[in-house]
Amino acid sequence: MESLKLILKLILTPFLSVSVLFLTESSLFLYPLIFSIILSISNYNLFRLELPNGIFLGIVYSYVAFFIGFFGYTIFYKAIELIGITNDITIGDWFYTDLAFCIGAFIIAPYLTIYLLKLLFKNTKTKLTYWIISITTFVFVMISFVHSDQDVKNFFNIFNLWQLIIMFGLQLVINQKLITEKIKSESKKPAHNNVYN
Repeated sequence: MESLKLILKLILTPFLSVSVLFLTESSLFLYPLIFSIILSISNYNLFRLELPNGIFLGIVYSYVAFFIGFFGYTIFYKAIELIGITNDITIGDWFYTDLAFCIGAFIIAPYLTIYLLKLLFKNTKTKLTYWIISITTFVFVMISFVHSDQDVKNFFNIFNLWQLIIMFGLQLVINQKLITEKIKSESKKPAHNNVYN
């Protein structure tokens, strides 16, 4: 029963966050708020801090990562454009825009979000944490190359996928000790051998 609860928590929490945003047609600037509140509530007993402080810092960290990614897009756009002009490369504005957006929103923002928020929770300072962060970011970037739909009427638009994948990665980071313990306990259970007379 406990294993089922853990699985449902890992899977349903990201979908709950996206559902709230999708059904309320929330502004993009509310995404970090909804993200951090739902993540905090679902893991309230794993905070290093008192719950109010944890929720508050979670919101602050989410917006820090959001705005670094948001404004990072502009900085990277100008940097890429400058490099292109300096080297006399004619590749069009779309290339600058997509590459800068990918770096700012799809690499820096998700990596920072997971890294900062995991600091608020217990048992996240492990090697496994950095593997999860790296794999989660890599998977999202790969998906963004083949699916970049930004239509807000599409439940699985790229911004909602951001929420789904990054929150799932964070859930794995935050709950890694519980997951590991469950796996170990299941592996230690004796196998049932059927004896036929």
